[in-house]
Amino acid sequence: MKTIAAILIALPLIFSQVALAVANEFKKREAQMVEYKKWLDTLGPSGSKYWVRLDPKRRPHRLYVGEGFYRADLKSKERFVDTYSNYLAGHPQKFMLIDLFDATTNKPVGEYGFGGFKLYPPVRVAEARE
Repeated sequence: MKTIAAILIALPLIFSQVALAVANEFKKREAQMVEYKKWLDTLGPSGSKYWVRLDPKRRPHRLYVGEGFYRADLKSKERFVDTYSNYLAGHPQKFMLIDLFDATTNKPVGEYGFGGFKLYPPVRVAEARE
């Protein structure tokens, strides 16, 4: 009988500690998303112009990239798209599929998804006229 009573007393304590751990994890994730948003805002339309606009109505989301994106090195581009994907998913370890489009021409320039980050080869001016 004493063992059952001890278990009944211990169960709520265990569950309350689990609930606190989950709440703490949520707060950490929320803080990370706030940091992502701050950083992405510095790269947005009024910042470095890595991105100009987002079309969330379609799946995958369409992210329109600008001048800053093209001037960046490949590693910076990948970090930017990876972070944007985590931000859209709302979790630092999950990602959202993104298609990258040129903000000026509205043409696809890359993607981010199950195969990772991929930029399409640039189209030559002569090929574009044909």
